[in-house]
Amino acid sequence: MNGYLVALVVVVLWIVGAYALHRTKWLEKHSMSLYGPFIMWKTKKGKDFIDGLAAHTRFWNIYAKASLWICAAAMALIMLLLLWEATIVSRVPEPPSPELILGIPGLNPVIPVGYGILALAVAIVVHELAHGVLTRVGGMKVQSLGLLFLVFPMGAFVEPDEKALQETTRSKRSKVFATGPATNIILALIILGLFSGVMMSSVEVSHEGSLVTGVVSGSPAQIAGIDPSSLIVSIGGVPIASADDFAGRVTAGPGQPVDIDYYFSGELRTARNVTDGIVVSYTVSGYAAGVWGLEPGMVLVSINGTDIGSSAQLSAAMNDTRPGQDVSVVVLSYNEEDGAFVVSPTITHVVLSSKYDYYEEFYPDENKLEYADHGYLGAGFLMLGTNYRDADYYASILANPFEGDRSLDDFSMSWLRLIALPFLDLAPLRSPVTDLYEPSGALSWMPDQAFWLITNSLYWIFWLNLMVGLTNVLPAVPLDGGYIFRDGMDYLVSKLRKGYSKAKREEVVGSVTLMLALLVLALIVWQIVGPAL
Repeated sequence: MNGYLVALVVVVLWIVGAYALHRTKWLEKHSMSLYGPFIMWKTKKGKDFIDGLAAHTRFWNIYAKASLWICAAAMALIMLLLLWEATIVSRVPEPPSPELILGIPGLNPVIPVGYGILALAVAIVVHELAHGVLTRVGGMKVQSLGLLFLVFPMGAFVEPDEKALQETTRSKRSKVFATGPATNIILALIILGLFSGVMMSSVEVSHEGSLVTGVVSGSPAQIAGIDPSSLIVSIGGVPIASADDFAGRVTAGPGQPVDIDYYFSGELRTARNVTDGIVVSYTVSGYAAGVWGLEPGMVLVSINGTDIGSSAQLSAAMNDTRPGQDVSVVVLSYNEEDGAFVVSPTITHVVLSSKYDYYEEFYPDENKLEYADHGYLGAGFLMLGTNYRDADYYASILANPFEGDRSLDDFSMSWLRLIALPFLDLAPLRSPVTDLYEPSGALSWMPDQAFWLITNSLYWIFWLNLMVGLTNVLPAVPLDGGYIFRDGMDYLVSKLRKGYSKAKREEVVGSVTLMLALLVLALIVWQIVGPAL
């Protein structure tokens, strides 16, 4: 069903139900009130708990100062990210779906309902609790605590004395606003440490083999039913204990059938009569392979009469060719009527492109003069049509997400990969991925279901706290970052333009704050509408 329609139906039913409860005074009886489409629940319970925490004023003042620096750094980072994303909108094929825009657990396909509600509740509670504690540390009253609902809990709040908050010093007010998002970010980093350093670091592989991380559509592996997250343990009766074993394998008979043993979802399976060989994974427009009809999924059997049984043999064969050379090829393509790979009658030869020209166009920094003498197909090739890694690949990248990073670019890419796990179908971790691993060491006593439940909960608490924290530092009122920015601008203007009256200073600060908020809004809207233009 269309995402917009689902969202509309749910929201309309919510509004109708909320107004019906309001008319019957049910909300009023339960300390709730209607606030547009939102239901607001207020209580005075919990104020003593906040007062108890706020008694440690020295700690909280240090924490608040650190929070300001964290928010300033996060604000700069998220603005740079928005500006960078605005420059690449033209490369995005489709705008984000309505489900992704809503960001509601259950409606948003990326955020699972159970983990999402748990993580969102944690994020909201710690955010508002931090606001409440710093309100009391600053000597201001907390009027009430509560929750805001729109289908799901959309927010928690600690209601300060608004008049006192406006009349207090810039420093105290900024600290109140900064501790909320900073606490989300700090908690996210702590939880990430538990997720990676404790949970994922404790797993070990259930079986050795070569892990399939991707399969070329139409390839022998894909047609044989070997899916991503399969673990290949033998080919043609020869054991495969690692990715190196798979990579170093030389096909004895390119194009001939072979049996493959592999684990999937914890079950040992056998794919029989799989066409063996080097498979086209992609072709580059304008270069030999694509021009002469090779397509992803085809099996390359030979070049100029030389059998191609491995990537190394392919490279060696190509080193003996030159640009413009007409070479004979034998290529297999899948015939649906026969249900098998057969020799393609239409692709019998290829006129090679220049390796030098290819590298000059796509990888100029890696180009070499010697490439001018070598022919080139302009295509990628994978054994059996599979991407492969060692069996511990998923566990390794999650236990040590920044291992091997040697530059800011490496570190940034590691962060993006970590945050993008839901889009890679790796969060929540579930079968068949979880079937590859089992708890070991100090956590070996834990049942698998409990282990992965805790592990996935930790990841989503990390993910949503980070998202809530970074969203709230955006310099746009009514977000926390907007108020922090406004007070910061007020401080700067008061120092740089000492002759300004209070009214004039407020006018300048208000104008700058509004313009920045509109810029933030425009950058966000551009990401949604830009790809559709």
